[in-house]
Amino acid sequence: MANTYTQKIIQLVENKFGKLKRIGDGYSLYYVPSTDIILYFRYSKISFTSKTQKVKKGFFGLRKEDIALMQGKKSFICLITDDDSKNLYIPFQQFESYFLEINPSKDGQYKVLPFYKPTGNDIYFAGIGKFNSENFNDVNNILNIYDIQMQIPDLSHTQVQSLISSIGIKKGYNVWIPESDKIKIDNNIVDTKKIIDNLPTFNKEIDHIISEIDVIWFDNLKPISFYEVEHSTQIYSGLLRFNDVLLSIANTDNFNIVANQERKNKFSREINRPTFKQNKLIDKVTFFNYENIYKWHYNLYGKKY
Repeated sequence: MANTYTQKIIQLVENKFGKLKRIGDGYSLYYVPSTDIILYFRYSKISFTSKTQKVKKGFFGLRKEDIALMQGKKSFICLITDDDSKNLYIPFQQFESYFLEINPSKDGQYKVLPFYKPTGNDIYFAGIGKFNSENFNDVNNILNIYDIQMQIPDLSHTQVQSLISSIGIKKGYNVWIPESDKIKIDNNIVDTKKIIDNLPTFNKEIDHIISEIDVIWFDNLKPISFYEVEHSTQIYSGLLRFNDVLLSIANTDNFNIVANQERKNKFSREINRPTFKQNKLIDKVTFFNYENIYKWHYNLYGKKY
């Protein structure tokens, strides 16, 4: 039988759409007849990654036979925790193609780890990569399935830089933008007083590389989060810059590639190169599509850009 945390969400869905039908051989998969969607519930407690860090994580296993029942259907992976604010409701179709290309672990499950961090939340699929999860934490993604979706405008490289900078400033960080890009940033949403004029000096091998990264969030003089907007450039080039930073600056572990949705598969192939697996960069880079960034900004500021 579903635990009390999962049952609470099931009750919310049933109150809106009527009785759910259990499918499969357990208490994880449910069919919603009135909406023709499948909900896949998994549960985990939330814990700190270590005693000295502010990062929390969960640990989930997705069974291969359950994933097979969801393929080709409108479905949500519902990762339920002992903290309602950490629940995730993930549209399966956004990741379905990956599950067709990788094998589960020896126990027949695909391992999934969500991370909850001050800089933003993301989710790691073993063998696939890490992706932003800021827009997956609202049960209304399911309850309002029939609502009109937010229209995302065509965004330029500079507009995406502006949105990322604005998000960082809202979260309390100062921001670095390359000198050549500062004049193009949208001052209507970016507080220019929060843009730093000079980078701290790290070492001569890495300083010029860091200065060209599209957006960096700083907590005082400490770089907190790095963003490369791969609007038309190669994703691999951004990963190489991150790799250089990882090898040169201690305690850097929050790197982000931002590109359009069509390049997500390209990101997954590139981040799974042996060189990025060997030094664990694969565990430290999150993929954002433009919709992730746009909605994250909207959720923080409450207005469209």
